[in-house]
Amino acid sequence: MDFKRIILWSIIGTGISSISTELIAIREFLSQFHGNEITISVVLFSWLLLTGIGSLLAKLVHRPSVLLYTLLLLVLATLPLGQVVLIRLLRDMFFLHGVSPGFYVILVYVSLISAPYCVITGFVLPYAQKVINASGYSFESGELYMTDNIGDILGGALFSFVLVYWFTPFRIVALCSLCLMGSILGILIRMKQRAWLVSSLVVFSCFLFVAVNKTIELDTLRGQFGLIERYVESPYGRIVITREGRQHTFWESGAPLYSDADVIRAEERVHYPLCQRNRIKHVLLISGGLGETLHELSKYHPERVDYVELDPKLTSVAVDLGVIQPLDGLRIINTDGRLFLKQTNQKYDCIIVDLPDPDTFQLNRFFTSEFFSLVKGRLKKNGVFSTGMQYSTNFMSKIRKKKLSTLYQTAKLHFKHVLIIPGGEAFFLCSDGGLSSDIPQRLRELSINTSYLEGFYYGNVTKERINKINSRLQGSGEVNSDFRPGLMRIMFKEWFAKQGRSPLPFIIILGGVTVLYLLFLRRAEYILFTTGLSTMGVEMLVIFAVQILFGYVYLKIGAIVTIFLLGLLPGAAVGNRLRRMGKDILLASDVVLLLLIVIFFIWSSYLRTEIPSWSFLGYGLVFSFVSGFQFPVVASLIGEEQSPAAGCLAADLAGAAVGTLIVGTALIPLWGIPVAAGALILVKAFSSILIIYGVR
Repeated sequence: MDFKRIILWSIIGTGISSISTELIAIREFLSQFHGNEITISVVLFSWLLLTGIGSLLAKLVHRPSVLLYTLLLLVLATLPLGQVVLIRLLRDMFFLHGVSPGFYVILVYVSLISAPYCVITGFVLPYAQKVINASGYSFESGELYMTDNIGDILGGALFSFVLVYWFTPFRIVALCSLCLMGSILGILIRMKQRAWLVSSLVVFSCFLFVAVNKTIELDTLRGQFGLIERYVESPYGRIVITREGRQHTFWESGAPLYSDADVIRAEERVHYPLCQRNRIKHVLLISGGLGETLHELSKYHPERVDYVELDPKLTSVAVDLGVIQPLDGLRIINTDGRLFLKQTNQKYDCIIVDLPDPDTFQLNRFFTSEFFSLVKGRLKKNGVFSTGMQYSTNFMSKIRKKKLSTLYQTAKLHFKHVLIIPGGEAFFLCSDGGLSSDIPQRLRELSINTSYLEGFYYGNVTKERINKINSRLQGSGEVNSDFRPGLMRIMFKEWFAKQGRSPLPFIIILGGVTVLYLLFLRRAEYILFTTGLSTMGVEMLVIFAVQILFGYVYLKIGAIVTIFLLGLLPGAAVGNRLRRMGKDILLASDVVLLLLIVIFFIWSSYLRTEIPSWSFLGYGLVFSFVSGFQFPVVASLIGEEQSPAAGCLAADLAGAAVGTLIVGTALIPLWGIPVAAGALILVKAFSSILIIYGVR
C-alpha cells in the first residue's frame, strides 16, 4: 500500500472515530445533566466550534511533519476513552452532587472536556492534505472533503444502526478506533520508526485492555449512581438500577425514573382517575408501569391493561427483577405511546400518562392539543384521561402558574370537564363526564382499600387547595401545540430563572464574535458559513418534526443524522466535477437550498399534514447533497494555491455551530418550527444576493 493510500485511510478512520465519539459524548453529557435540547445543542455547538478552531489553526502550518501527524493520530485513537472517563468522574468535582447546573457552567464544562479532542480533529484534517502534498502527491481540498465524508458516513451508520444496540460506550470507542490504529501502524512501518512502532503497540494494548474491561467501565459510573445492581446500555438511554438498603431505584439517562418504595405516588396516579367510574374494563398506561402501579390497578379487576413503554430493555430488566408484577390481561407494548394511539382501534375507559414534566420536545408531544385530541378519540364515552405536572402546595411561582395554566387551557379545548387535584403533583383529570374530587368517598363506594389515600388525603388535599388551584388556572394561559410549543418556551424561561442567569449576555458575545469572524472571511468562505448554518439548522428542524409526528424512534433519528452525512459525499463529488463553472453553478446551488427551506416553511406553517417518514429522509438527502456540492466549488473559486481547505472547513464548521445553537436552543423552543425555518430563509436569501453581487 502506497503512502497516500495509508493517509487516506487515516482520514477515513478519523471520520469514523470522530462521529462515534461525538454521539457518545452527547449521550454521556445528557446522562450527567438530565439534559434536554439545551444540553444537546450546547454539546453540538461546542463540538463544531472547537473543531472549526482546530481547522483554522492548521492554516498557520507551512512545513508539515509525517511523524507529528502520526502522533496526533495516536492521540485521536486513544483520547475518546479518556474523554468518556472524564465526563463521568469530573462532574462531582465541578458541581455539588445532585445539584442541577446552569447554562453557563454546563457550557464551560462541556467545552473544557471536549476541547482537546475537537481541536486536534479539526487540525488533523487539513494537516493531512498538507502532509500528502508535501510528499509529492496531488490531493485537492474537494478530495479531502469527500474522504472525510466517507469516514463520517461510516461512523454515523455503524453507531446508529449497529454499535449502539450491542456494545457499551467503552467498547464502541475501541471498535471505532481500529481503522485509526491500523493507519498509524502502517505509517510507522513504512517510515521504519521501530521505537515509535513498539511504543504505539504498548499504548494500544493498554487502551484495548481498559476498553474491554467491564469492571473498569462499571467503576466509572459508581460515583454518580452508588451501589449498582444492574447496568444496561439501550439505544434510548442508559438504564441503571441501584440499591440503598431495601430500596431499588431505576435510573434512565441519569434521571431517577422509579423507586419501589414510592407507594404514595402509585396510589395517586392510579386511583384519582380510575375511581371516577363504577366499572373499569380497559386501561391504557403510557409509561409508569413499574412497581406498585400495576398492583393498584389490579384492585379494579380490569379485563385488559395495555402498558406502553418505549424502551424494551427497560421492561425486560424490570420483569427479570420482579418489578413488573403479574396481572391478568396485561400486555406490555414496546413502542412510542403516541404512535400506539394512532395505530390502535381499541377504546379505553381510562388512559393514564405517567411521564415527567415536558422539559424536552420528546415529552412535550404528550402535552399538546394534538395529543389530547388523539386521546379523546381513543376514550369510551365519559372515559377519563389523567396526566400530571410538578407542583408545590405551598408556593406557585409566576412561571409555574403559566405552565399549569397552559396545560389547563390546552386540555379544556378537548374535554368538557378538567379537574386538577393538588397531590404530590398537580394531577389533571379530564373527561366529558362528571368528575369528583372526593377520592376517599369514591374508594369507599367501590370497596377499594389503600394505604395512603384512606387516612391522609383529606389532610393533604383539602377543598381549599383544590378550589384555589382550579380557580387560579382558569381564564389564562395559551394553547400548547406541536409546532408552536408554548410549554417548551415557558420551560426554558423556568430553567434559566432557577439558575438566576440569562442567556442574553452569551448571545450578545456570540453575536459579536461571529460578526468579527465574518469580517475576516473571504466572501466565498462566507457562503460556506451560511450553508453550514442552514444545513445544521435544517437538520434540527427535521429531527424535531420527526419527533413530533412519529415519536423518538431511534432508527428514524439515527437515519436522519446518517442521511445528512450521506448526501454530502455525492454532492461533493459532483461539485468537484462542475467546479470550473464557478459563480454561476454556486448561485444555482444556493437558490436550490433556499427553495428547499421555503418548502419546509410552507409545510410547517400552513399544511402540517402527516407525511411518510421516508419523505424527511429524502428531503435531508437532497439538502445535504446540495450543501456538499458547494464545498469544492468554493475551494476552486479561491484557488488551490491559496490552500483553501483549512479556511473552508473552519467556515463550514463555525456556521454549523452557530446554526445548531440558534435553531436548537432559541428559535424552535421560543417561537416554534415555522419561525426557525423563516430565519433560515433570510440567511440563505442574503447569501444568494452576496453571490450575485460580491463573489468573483
